[in-house]
Parts: sequence; C-alpha cells; structure tokens
Amino acid sequence: MNKIPVVCPSKGRFNNVKTLQFFPDLVLVVPHYEVEQYKENYPDTEVIGTPKHIKGITPTRQWIIEQWDDVFMIDDDVEAVRRNFTLPNEEYNIEDSVTVRDILETTAGIAKDIGAKVYSFGKVKNPLEYNSFKPIDHVGYMNASFCGFMKGHGLSYDLSMSEGEDHYISCLTIYKHRYCLIDNRYTFQTQGNFKALGGCNDYRTRESMIKNTLYLRKKFGEVIKFKEATAIKKNVNFGERSLIFPY
Repeated sequence: MNKIPVVCPSKGRFNNVKTLQFFPDLVLVVPHYEVEQYKENYPDTEVIGTPKHIKGITPTRQWIIEQWDDVFMIDDDVEAVRRNFTLPNEEYNIEDSVTVRDILETTAGIAKDIGAKVYSFGKVKNPLEYNSFKPIDHVGYMNASFCGFMKGHGLSYDLSMSEGEDHYISCLTIYKHRYCLIDNRYTFQTQGNFKALGGCNDYRTRESMIKNTLYLRKKFGEVIKFKEATAIKKNVNFGERSLIFPY
C-alpha cells in the first residue's frame, strides 16, 4: 500500500529541520531562492521550491494541497511525538520513526474508512489536558502544523491570512463536510510561536493575531472565541483564539 506523502513547508531553517528525525522520508517545500541551501544541508531529502509568486505560509499551504491529492502536511519544528496515554512502564515520547509512521498511516486509514476529508492529531501540550473519554473528536480545531487532507476535500485557504489559517480551514471543513477526524491520543509537539528563528515567526505579530481573530469571528461567528486562561494554561496572550463548535 502506498504511504501517505508527508510534506513539510519550511523557510529560513535550512540547517535546522527537526521533523526529519520522525519522518526521514518527508518532502521539503521551500522558497525557490532557498532550494540550494536546503539541498546542501539535506542531500538525501527531496527539496521542492515553490513558484516565485508564492509568498508566505498560507499561499504555500494552498500550493501544497493543490499538488498532492492525499497529503499530510507537517511543520519543520516538531520536537517530540507523544502518546497522551500510557500503559505501565511505557514512555510518553515516541522516538522511533517507524512507530510514528505507523501512527500516521493508521489515523489516515481511519479517516478514509469513515469518509473524513481532513484529519489531525491532539493539540494538548500537557498530558494532564488529555480527556481519556474523548480519544477521538469529529469537530474541533485542527492544527496546521500536523494536518492531513484526503482526495476530494474541495477546500481552499484564505490567502489573505498571514496566520490563523488552520482555524479558518477547521471551520471551513465543518461547514462543508460537517465532520473531520482528530486523533487526540497522539500529539506532535512543535517548538512554538515566536520562539525560533525562521518560519512564520519572521512576520507573525500580536497585532496580526488580533486582526485575524476578529476577521475569523466575522467569517464564522461565535465559534471563534478569544482564549482565556485556565488552571492548566495560565499564560494566555491577548489575541490568541480558541474554536468551540456548538455540537
């Protein structure tokens, strides 16, 4: 059976693609002017340059879903892959790339079996947030840092958005298809916004987050909410958003 293509948009990190440790067969999609730098540092990895008119992460994601029918899109700064549940004497972190690939293929297979056109994994950063009674969700936020698309999804990103494109596509998925697949049992832990050089951090600002949150509320209504602090996550920046569907 053919493997799901794993495609990784990257920019300014031609010597620091952390995700390769988990998906050594991924395809890097980079700005056309950085192709040679990436190839020099990663000679065993397929590197594809985007056309010159593609600028920014959202147009890059749109270009990717236009090039591949079935694709799992993952960011370049994945530091850990984690089980949000464990058996006795079992580690939370999964370091074996074969196991990580098996998890992806299994989840994608479930999505295909139930007819879901978009799938993703848990967004929790702390295992204490994991709800063992909801290992699977069919509505909710799907993080663009690790999100898969099935042939025939018929979705498009809003190219005007500099960030928040994953909230947009999550809402559009539920509007168009009514459900998705979110496998909360596993999480791909990324380095985090504003914390590393390159990628979206070159142009993501608090102002853009606030602007895009207001834009999303105008588009999709009160399912988009300004995030509030919780007992587990006490530090929340104004402009951060959450996505809560009424069913």
